[in-house]
This record gives sequence, C-alpha cells and structure tokens, in this order.
Amino acid sequence: MLLHGSLLRYFDEVVRAGSIRAAAEKLNVASSAINRQVLRLEADLGVKLFERGARRLRLTAAGEILIHHVRRTLRDAERAKSEIEDLQGLKRGIVRLAVIEGAAADLVIDAVVEFRKRYPRIRFFVQSLPSSLVPEQVLNGEADLGIAFNLPKIRGIRQIAAARFDVGVIMRPDHPLAKRPKLSLTDCIQYPICVADQSLSAGRLIEDAIMEVSAEVEPLIVCNSAEFLMKLVTSNLGIAFKSSLGLKREIKEKKLVFRHLEKPIYQRLVLIENSGREHPIAARILAESLRKRFEEIVNEI
Repeated sequence: MLLHGSLLRYFDEVVRAGSIRAAAEKLNVASSAINRQVLRLEADLGVKLFERGARRLRLTAAGEILIHHVRRTLRDAERAKSEIEDLQGLKRGIVRLAVIEGAAADLVIDAVVEFRKRYPRIRFFVQSLPSSLVPEQVLNGEADLGIAFNLPKIRGIRQIAAARFDVGVIMRPDHPLAKRPKLSLTDCIQYPICVADQSLSAGRLIEDAIMEVSAEVEPLIVCNSAEFLMKLVTSNLGIAFKSSLGLKREIKEKKLVFRHLEKPIYQRLVLIENSGREHPIAARILAESLRKRFEEIVNEI
C-alpha cells in the first residue's frame, strides 16, 4: 500500500470534518474523488476505517491506528518542508559556540570557512573556555554547540561526535629531541619543560604522568592557556605537552614539531549539544560539518 500525500490529506480531513461531503468542501475537491480514495484505502488494507452513521463517519479501531500514523506523517512532512524553506532562506542568524583553544584554531575555523561559502551572512559568536566550563554554556543556552576534552556523561548533554588524540611533545625543530620519532617522559624531563595547569585537561594528565617518572621535576613555566604554551615553546623557553589539535599552521610553517610519547597519553575530544533544545537550522548544519571534520582531522597530523 502506498499512501500518497493527497490521500493522507483526504483521510485526515474526512476524520476532522466527520463526513466526505464536508471534507470535499473544505479541500475544494469532488466528493466522489475523496470517496473513491477512502474505499480504495479500505480495500488495500482489508479493513473498514469508518463506521458509517446517518449523519457522521466515526473511526473504527483500525481507523484510529491509521489516523495517528497519517497525522504523524503529515507533521513530519510539514516540518521537513519548513526546514527546507529555512535552509533556502538562510541569510541571517547567529551560531554560538563554546570551545577549547585548540579546537577554535583547527576544527572551528575550517568548518566556518566552508560554511560561509554557502551562507555568507550567518554570524558566529565563539567563546574560548577550559573544557570544564563548556558544558555549562551549552546547558544554559549560551552556546548552541560545544567542543571540549575528556567530558564525563552529563544529563541534558548529547554527544554528536568524538575523536581520540594523543597528548605528545611539542618543540622547536632545532631542539635536540626533534629528530626522534617517539619520546619517553624520562627523555623530556632532562630539558626545561612548560606545562598547562590543572584548569586544562592535558595539564592534569601530564602532571600525573610526570609524577610517576619523577616526583622532583619542577616545570620552568606553568600556565593556563594552550595558546600561550605554544608561544613559550616557539620562543625557545622549553618543550611542552599538548595534543596535536591546533598545531596545523605551526607545523606547516616549521615553527613547531609534534612527537608522540612512547607510552601514549590520550585525550577524548567531544562535540556536544543540549539534548533538550530545538537548535537553529544553521547550528545543525554547522554541527554536521564539524562532525565530518572530527572524522578527518585525527589523521592529518
């Protein structure tokens, strides 16, 4: 059985009007045409859909089941039509993002560049935050989408995509360790090191790992910014520990090199949204673009 759009509307209106004649007047269609459609539908299903009284048609049990399906289908079709119209008319609006620094440098910028080729008048509001503060912005509606590291499961937060990144070592290309393909933490602590503090997810992981190797190591500099950490390294103040995320430009320009650790330390990057909100069409399109970037960027470095 194939339920065509016109048949769905005919059936729904007959139920609402209570008679084929009233439905025909409302739809401006011949009564005979609607009656043929209803009779054909009953024949296809092999059941009666209406109890035909003297003045009003009433649904049978089978009719009650079918009308729920019909109305759900009509609502879905109307919603899809509305979204397509929104998409075609997507000329203004704001997408709000809460992201960690590294994600803003690589994932978000690449996705926004592609997005603006299709929708040049959509604006973006991007907050750069520690991972621990990103979910709050998504939950309270300050951000449509969030990108953060190592988040626990949080009620009201839906994960759209995830990717695993190594926390490795970043250094200048002329550093003595730069020629080695992999490094141990014991190798690294023989040189001045710069580390992220506890507010950054990598900072907690690295501090625990270094403590296992040597409790006596004192970093040269501790900071709370991944961007500042990279500047410290490029200024030849030491080496640092960071994921490869956000290093694409520096590596391409040969300002930095990234080396994996022999004993891997992983971070899990997630793209999230508020599971209880209806998101703007622009945010949903950007989310899909970011989801694809999650799949691609892991293999870029």
